[in-house]
Formats: sequence, C-alpha cells, structure tokens
Amino acid sequence: MDRSLNNVLLIAGPAGVGKSTTVHAIASLMGADICEWNTPTPTIWQEHLHHSNSGLRYMSKLDEFESFVERMRKYGILPSPVTARPLAPVVLLVDDLPVVNGKVTYERLKRCLTLLVQSVRIPTAMLFTDHSKADSTDFHMRYPEELLQSLESAGACKVTFNPITFNSMKKSLEKICRMEQVNVTADSIEAISKASGGDIRNAITSLQYFCLNQQSMPSQLSSSCYSTASKESPDDANTSYNQISMTFGRDETISLFHALGKFLHNKRENEDINSSDKGVFVLKEEFTRFPLKMDVPEVVLSQAHGQARPITDFLHENVLDFLNEEAADDAWVVSSYLSDADFLLSPSKNMIATNFGTENLQHLVAASVAVRGVLFGNNHPSPSRWHAIRRPKLWQVEQSMWQNKFQMSRERGYYYVEHQDQKSMPMQSVIATEIKPILKWLGHRVHDEFGIEQAFEDVKSDYDTSDDDIDDW
Repeated sequence: MDRSLNNVLLIAGPAGVGKSTTVHAIASLMGADICEWNTPTPTIWQEHLHHSNSGLRYMSKLDEFESFVERMRKYGILPSPVTARPLAPVVLLVDDLPVVNGKVTYERLKRCLTLLVQSVRIPTAMLFTDHSKADSTDFHMRYPEELLQSLESAGACKVTFNPITFNSMKKSLEKICRMEQVNVTADSIEAISKASGGDIRNAITSLQYFCLNQQSMPSQLSSSCYSTASKESPDDANTSYNQISMTFGRDETISLFHALGKFLHNKRENEDINSSDKGVFVLKEEFTRFPLKMDVPEVVLSQAHGQARPITDFLHENVLDFLNEEAADDAWVVSSYLSDADFLLSPSKNMIATNFGTENLQHLVAASVAVRGVLFGNNHPSPSRWHAIRRPKLWQVEQSMWQNKFQMSRERGYYYVEHQDQKSMPMQSVIATEIKPILKWLGHRVHDEFGIEQAFEDVKSDYDTSDDDIDDW
C-alpha cells in the first residue's frame, strides 16, 4: 500500500507529553477545524432500567464508536445545509478509545480501526498512551502496542513522543513563571520538574496549585520554596523534593514483577542503623531483622497497584527459590504466613451479608500478611542471582477444576442414585469420588452404552427423516 496516500497518523507516547496539544496547535496554524471523538457519558444501571421501559436499546461505548467510525468512513464531514458555505479543512482526532476487556472486543476494535485507516477520506490523528513495559501482564495494558503494529501494517504512519526531559521541563516552567509574573524559587521549579516524571501537563498543574496561595501551602513547604535561594545541604534538598513530590507530584508506580522482586530478594542493610533508638522494648534475637532497603511493604503494594490474590499466589509459587536450601525452618515460617493469607482470602460463606468495605480491608490485610511473612520468614536468603518469576501453577489447577466441574454438571443427568425407592441426581462430590472412579475401573462401559444408544437413536431419526423426504418427493 502506498503510504503517501494514507490519511492516518498514529501518535504514541506517555501521558502528558503534549500529543493532543500538538494536533490542536498544528490544526490552528493550518486554519483547520478539529472534529474530535468524544466518549459518551457512561450509562448507569438505574438509568438503563429507566429507559428500557421506553423501548430505547442500550448501546455500549464500543458500539457507539463503531457507528461513529462508519459515518466518518462513508460520509466524512458534511457541510451544513443552513449556512450553505464550504467548511474549513477538518482534522479528525481520535483521542479516547473505548476500553476493551478480552479478545473478542479487542478484535472488534482492531477491525473497526483498520477499516478507518484504509478508507477514511480526511486527515486523521489517533492518539495512543504508552504504558510501562513491565505492566504487560495485564491485557488492557498490552493491547495498544499490538493495535499500533496492526494499524501500521494497514498503512498508517506512526510518530512517537518521548517523555519531556528534566531540562526542558525546567525551562518551560521558568518561562511560564516569567510570563505570568510569578516569583517561584529555582529550587521549587527544580523539585516540581523532578516530581512530574516527564509529564508536562502534571508539572504545569502542580505549578498552578503551588502558586494559588502561600497560606494554603504546608508551612515547611511554603517557607522553603518562597524564600530566597540559599545553599542547602543535599539532605535538605532531598527533603524539599520529597515534600513537593508528596504534595503535587505524580503517584509513583512500579510494575507487579518489580514489587515481587523487592519482596523475594529481601535486600537489607548490613547493620542496624536504628540500634540506638530501640528504647525499652527489646525483641529476642530470633525475632530481630536488619532494616529493609526499600519502603514499607504496604507502600510498595500501593505503588504496584497489586491485588492480594495474585501477589499471594506469585509469592507462594516462587518463594522457595529465594530461600537457602538448608533453611527448612524459614520455609516453615513463610508457609505458615502464606497459609494465613490464603485463609483471609478465602470467600466468605455468607456472601450476601459481606460488606464490600470489610472485604476490601480483609484483602489488604491478607496482602500485608503474605508480604511481611515472606520478608520476615526468609532469614537465610539464597545468594543473590537472577531468578525467573514463574506463573503460579495454582491458576492452571483451578482452571482445570472449573472445567471438570462444568463437565460433571453437564453429565449429571446421566447418573441417578436410588435411595428409598426414589431416584435423584447425585452431588458433584459423589460423582467425583464414587461414580467416576467406578466408571474408570469398569473401562467406561456405561459411557459406551450411552454412546451406542445415542448413536442408535440418531440413526433411527435419520431413517425417519429420509422416509419423510421420500414421501414428500
């Protein structure tokens, strides 16, 4: 396909680097209007029930996006019959793609965008936000990369935006301060630039909040940032940066596997740096551990946005590889903590009466117990080396279990248990522990008989159908 004749430009990059702003700026210089796909307002369930009585059909956001793309492909932007004057050049901007969950909806979205790339008649810009490579375990984080490759092969051109560098960010904020006539110290601008993480939109927003009102700022923060520049020690500079980062900066995020590596490798200081502040409460030697070379486990969990069940399963699957081969007691301690976490994660018997807030707190406690148990129990870690994080085998076992249960529920009608001259269908546990082993021992004779009877009935029905056909003929 001749790419020079294609009208679609793919713009990829991290959040807040100016992708949509660039499109608006170029369109303004060219005197073109922007026709942007705006995601419709989500329909809540009560609203859907209210409108269902009036005969209105519910449409998902993906359905509405497909309808929008079909109109753009076929008709483009039609001139208004009221003004009867030619429209200005139009640029189609697709910024917020519908969220897809699963392969089926992903294939629908890919097919829709591929048709748009191949047949759209007006200049079109599609924006894609890059996510961390390490977060590719989640499908909704990974599909933009696959979608970009598919659209490129269909003929679209791709431009990638890099994160804004620290020096460029700092110069931009200084220019904004000069234009707005705002007095902000160089240390404050530097701290905001560091805390933004390459996100110019976040940096500008942080600067706006920072300059709103000096009285609304924390006392230590405002005094250090609005005062005249002075020679600070490295510790004071780090403290100032941490204060601004906690107040305005982007939330720090790490990947799930990065967090698992922190927990499993269990890196600690060589000596107790807080030995002078032990106070009157003294632990036995077997319960003492050196300080960790990381934040507290709960902070790492929040940065990784990890759920309790996957984290516990990953730790249970991989923790033995990080223990010393002779540390049997450590393995016992770690296993006991992981068992406690698994018990906390087990579903409640009274699911209806379970409060969502209580269940959420229970999961947070379970994740904390699992992580802290691994960190505490691994008192004799194995020598530091590269380890591959394996996928939990428990997931495959659970998947097989559900498949077997589904198969047994389908076959449940084949089996009847006679009790006190009454026939009834047995429970799944009876099928699994009593009936299935007997059938296997008998060589599946019963299944063969069912198969023969079913085949005989099918043949008989075929003969009946053929006789009817002959009579009709």
